[in-house]
Amino acid sequence: MRTLPLSSRLLSTVAVSIGALAMSDVSPAAEPPPGPRALVDFRDQQAVTLRPAQAKAEIKRNGAGPVLEVTTDADAAYPGIYIEPREGKWNLSGFDGVEMDVRNPQDVSVRVLLSVNNPGADGRNHCNVESATAPPHGKATVVVPFGVWHGDPGHPLDLKNIVSFEVLLDRPGRAYHFFVETIRAVRFDAQSQEYESDPFFVQLKPVFGRGVNLGNALEAPHEGEWGVTLKEAYFEAIRRAGFDSVRIPVRWSNHAQQAAPFRIEAEFARRVDWAIEQSLRRGLRAIVNIHHYDEIMKLPDAHRERFLALWRQIAERYRDQPPELAFELLNEPIEKLTAEKWNRLAAEAIGVIRGSNPRRQIVVGPVGANSIKELPLLELPPDDRQLVVTVHYYSPFHFTHQGATWAGPQAQEWLGTKWTGTKEEQTAIRRDLNAAIAYGVKHRLPVFLGEFGAYGKADLDSRARWSRFVADEALKRKIGFAYWEFCSGFGVYDPHREAWIGPLKDALLSSAGQ
Repeated sequence: MRTLPLSSRLLSTVAVSIGALAMSDVSPAAEPPPGPRALVDFRDQQAVTLRPAQAKAEIKRNGAGPVLEVTTDADAAYPGIYIEPREGKWNLSGFDGVEMDVRNPQDVSVRVLLSVNNPGADGRNHCNVESATAPPHGKATVVVPFGVWHGDPGHPLDLKNIVSFEVLLDRPGRAYHFFVETIRAVRFDAQSQEYESDPFFVQLKPVFGRGVNLGNALEAPHEGEWGVTLKEAYFEAIRRAGFDSVRIPVRWSNHAQQAAPFRIEAEFARRVDWAIEQSLRRGLRAIVNIHHYDEIMKLPDAHRERFLALWRQIAERYRDQPPELAFELLNEPIEKLTAEKWNRLAAEAIGVIRGSNPRRQIVVGPVGANSIKELPLLELPPDDRQLVVTVHYYSPFHFTHQGATWAGPQAQEWLGTKWTGTKEEQTAIRRDLNAAIAYGVKHRLPVFLGEFGAYGKADLDSRARWSRFVADEALKRKIGFAYWEFCSGFGVYDPHREAWIGPLKDALLSSAGQ
C-alpha cells in the first residue's frame, strides 16, 4: 500500500474548463443528461491550480486545443500532478465515474494512473484509483469508476466533495512525458448507448456462444498431472447441458522438439485430434490454443522461430477441419512479451496460419494476461475479417482468487470475501465489459471472453451470483464466453460425483443475455 504526498510547493497554475458543472457545493440536476460532463480541458485561466508532486507540467497548444504535458524523472517513486479547484469542490452526484484522455508521444508505452480524491486521500483511503496504458505514439482513456480502488470495490466516495484529481505514475523507473487532454464525469449506461446504436454491433452475434474451458488437462505438463484427464463423457455432458462451445487449452510447447524443426510429438498431437473430434461430432464449436508456453514469456525473441513453427504444424494438421474449429494464438501474453513484441509476433503467426487456413477464425488477445485494460495496446492486421479479440476477466481478483495458493500468501487473507452484487460491484463489471465491446466495435471485430471464473474457496452463492452477472452482462454486449473451468478448482462440474454443480451451471446457462 502506498501513501501519496499530500502537500508540495505550489509551482504553477494552469487553466481548465469546468463545463456545465460548477466547482461549488451546489448539486446538479437530480437526473443529469446521459452524456459525459466536461470537467477539465485546460482552457479557463482561473479555474484550478496545478500542484506538482515529483513532476513538472506545462500547458501546450495544439490544433485540437490546449493540453497538459506532464514530465517525470527516472528516480521518482510516484511522480504526479494534483489538479485542484481554486474555490469549492467538484460535485459529481449523479455520475458513475471519471474518464481522462491521455496521449503518449514517446516510443515506449506509459501506464498512467488517475486518483479521484476526497479530503484526506492517501493513495488508498478516501480516493478511487485506476490506470490505463497508452501505447507508443497512441492514446488511452483512464476510467475511474466510483466506489472502486484499482478494481477493488468497497471504497465509497463522497461525490459531493471531490477536492482534487491526481495524475501520476507508479514507480516508473525511467523518465516519461505524456499529455493529458481532457477529464470528464461520465455515466456508464450512456456509454453503452454509444455502441448499441452502431451498425456493426446491431448485426453482431456472441461469438462461440456459451462455452466452458477444458482446463487443467492438456495444458498440464502431462495430461493427468493436474488431476484432470479428459473423458468422452465430459464432452457429452457439456453438450447435453446446453453449452455451445469448448475452449481446449493445450501445452504444445511441452511436447515439441526444442531445436529446429521443432516437431510436435505424434502421440500428443493425436490426443488433441481426439479432443477436437469429440467436440465437433457433438456440434460443439472448439477453440484450440497454445497455453502455458512459459518460455516465450521470458525470452520472446529466442522462441519466436519455435512459436511460428508450432503454428505452422498445427495449422497444416487441421487445415481440412470444418470452420467450427478456431485457433487461439497464445494464452495470456505477459512479462517480456511486451505489447510491441506481441503485436509483431501475432501478425507473423497470423500470416503463417493464413498460408493453409485462409478463412479460419483466429483468436488473439492483448498483453497483461489478456487484460481488458491492455486492449488499447493490441494492434491486429486491419484487413483480416476472420479475427476474434479475446479478453480474460477475474475482477475483483481478491474475490475470484481467494485461497488460491498461486496467487500469493495474501490470497489466504482474502478467504471469506463475498460478492453480493452491490451497485458499485455491478458498475465495475459493466464498465470493464463496456470497454471490451467498445474496442471490438471500433475495430469491427467480435469479442470473446475466453476465461472468467471464481475459485472454489469462495462461497458457492457468491460464485454463482458473480458468474451469472458476468455471463449476463457479457451476452448483453454480444460477447461470447468460456467459463474457467470444467472440473477442477474453479469447476462447474464435480468429477467425483459425475454431476454438475447446479447453481454454477444455472448461472452460466440461465442468464438472460441474448
